[in-house]
Amino acid sequence: MINQLLRSILTGKGPDFSKLTAKECRIGDYLLVFRLPGNVQRLAKHKDPDLTQVILTPNVFMASVEKEFNREYVHACFEWWAYRGLFIQGHSGKLGDMSLTIDVNRSEPQSPLVEGDLDSLETYLKKDLWDYYETEKNKDGKPGANWEARYAFEHPEEMSAQGYIPLGKLVLVTHLPEVYYRQEINGIDWLHYGIRGEGVGRGLNYYWAYPLGAGYYLTFNFHLTSEVGDKELRYQRMYEDAKRIMSMVALRKV
Repeated sequence: MINQLLRSILTGKGPDFSKLTAKECRIGDYLLVFRLPGNVQRLAKHKDPDLTQVILTPNVFMASVEKEFNREYVHACFEWWAYRGLFIQGHSGKLGDMSLTIDVNRSEPQSPLVEGDLDSLETYLKKDLWDYYETEKNKDGKPGANWEARYAFEHPEEMSAQGYIPLGKLVLVTHLPEVYYRQEINGIDWLHYGIRGEGVGRGLNYYWAYPLGAGYYLTFNFHLTSEVGDKELRYQRMYEDAKRIMSMVALRKV
């Protein structure tokens, strides 16, 4: 009990699982049902997609598509929780935060995605992430962040002349998934993986993904950040909260 109380103090107050809100969204031939805990943040930067339907026809889907890093997607839902300490720490007492973005993603043309086939999704993601982060010219026409880091390490004089500060060691910007896990949640198998420093940012991203069929896949993306204190302890707490939220997710054909 004491250890649990101490852990709560160190990691801060986060999602309130005593106050759950039920939500659902029709995605193509699927119905997604889930519940989100209370104690959410409602600040100026809070996104507010909360769709009840995503139509998977190219013309309709592309009308509202967004792009970030290597993904093109339609936001179905977004929520955001702060982890605040009992004492003033960090910005306005915030120790860190966790956001959840539920996206319907469009895959690249000729992708190997097969409905419900996690092997096909893993194959697609490995290539897609490699092509974005590890190649000299990605789909944005820019060097991949990890390719650029390696080049700077191998050519310090050239990069110094361009304004880069040599670090003397290789520091990768983004750590791609080493392992893709299969996890069964309420009768459906999901592909689970993590990315540290997605894009050129900070923090951790944990994904649960499901292939909806040729051209589309669904993701639950939990983004974790920590401002002060024991970062790894806080990330562990947030990850446990993310898994608890995922335990209330149901996806079924209708």
